[in-house]
Amino acid sequence: MKIRNYKKIFLIAIAVPLLWNCESLLDEEVKTFFTEDTFYKTETDARLAINGIYGHLGATFDGSLNANGIYYTNYWTVNALASDEGESSFNVGSGYNQISAMVHGPDNEIVLQMWSNIYLGINAANLAIDNIPDIQMNEELKEDLLGEAYFMRGLLYFELVRFFGDVPLQLRPSTVFETSAYLPRSPKEDVYTQILEDLTTAENTLPAIQTGVDNGRPTSFSAKAYIAKVLLQQGSNYPMAKTKLEEIGVQPGGQFDLWADFGDVFSIPNNNGKETLFGISFFEGPEVLTTLWEGGHLVFRTLPNIYGGRPNGGGLEQPTLDLYNSFDDNDRRKEVTFMTEDVINGETVDFGGPKVVKYWDQVNEPNVNGTANDLQLIRYADILLMYAEVENEINSGSTPAALEAINRVRARARMDATALPDLTAMSYENFKEAILLERRKEFVWEGQRWFDLVRFGKLAEKVNIAKPSLPVSEPKHTLFPIPQRERDINTNLGQNTGY
Repeated sequence: MKIRNYKKIFLIAIAVPLLWNCESLLDEEVKTFFTEDTFYKTETDARLAINGIYGHLGATFDGSLNANGIYYTNYWTVNALASDEGESSFNVGSGYNQISAMVHGPDNEIVLQMWSNIYLGINAANLAIDNIPDIQMNEELKEDLLGEAYFMRGLLYFELVRFFGDVPLQLRPSTVFETSAYLPRSPKEDVYTQILEDLTTAENTLPAIQTGVDNGRPTSFSAKAYIAKVLLQQGSNYPMAKTKLEEIGVQPGGQFDLWADFGDVFSIPNNNGKETLFGISFFEGPEVLTTLWEGGHLVFRTLPNIYGGRPNGGGLEQPTLDLYNSFDDNDRRKEVTFMTEDVINGETVDFGGPKVVKYWDQVNEPNVNGTANDLQLIRYADILLMYAEVENEINSGSTPAALEAINRVRARARMDATALPDLTAMSYENFKEAILLERRKEFVWEGQRWFDLVRFGKLAEKVNIAKPSLPVSEPKHTLFPIPQRERDINTNLGQNTGY
């Protein structure tokens, strides 16, 4: 997804204040010259309103060099640190360290950023949904654009409810700062109902393929994939989830398929290719400062800080040894995902442990400080592994179709005939554990692991194995705390158990 004119679009997206954000941001937002009376008049305005939603997904700046954004850093870093996938390397700020140590509370600044940024994106979607219908423009294009807005609102509420549980369900744009307008938390069941309604609307209105400059925007298949993912998260209506996955296609040769080599998944020329159902692109081009503060963090955060002209590293987070050691040496994913040493200035340098390098396309970006690589939120390997999971849930054990799906993923990672042999018939519990293990190896640092462990009911068990000294507990750590600053402003907000 390559969204241009980023700075202008971001101003549009925050033109109207959002109730659940800090007062300083509200003060900053109302200074913009855009209003509902001067905007939402033309087809161009409609397009920019939709692009404005995307403006909250990557790096957005708060007036300093501190960049936020829903998928910029926090989403995938928090998923790693709060699970058995990763841990902080050294003092990278109290927020991340607290999450890595599982001692985060309502005052954690990273948790506040996640809450605020997701609601900013939701408000931008609400603005589009509320105002685009009245614009005089091509009706087919209008329907497509509204489909995008509904898709993004459904997606963002899905992220929000997975992180926080019960949340305020705001379906109209916030245009005034009034305490009386604050909403209480809606039960998560109601939020999931709305998510499925939004994604179904998107499924029925979005095109099956996006081409040209629109390549990378959501399609009807993006919506189908997330409908299936939502149903799995809820643990309900597995037959519908199976139908949606089969509509995407679970046999070889369809519109979506696996790349032949796992390394091809993270090759920049393959962005928005046959394995991607929806992803986030951070790179805006040379006219915008993105060399570090945008996609660069996909590479920067986990590489050691010993590189010169090649990608600089921050060494901020690292994978757990338990994760690294779970891979067979002949699993291609291990070679692509991790690096333990490198030849720098003619000398072999030992990193002192594994580092995650899967997003560094060394062929196409050998000497840059950032990356134009995408964060793929949902890709075809996920479709196959979800299909195996659905089959297991419906049939209380593995089926030939389920085994075929998971074995396609394993076969792609197989470097020799003895590695990753095909799985054979298993009981329900054994196959469920096999699926969880396969997901762990396939989706390292892709913002999946914490969600998966919570969904499988395995968070405390797996984290205690990888990081045995941590005070992880359920149900406390299966949700993040409601930010205290938001509760101070909105007294209708309760708190999650344990915080």
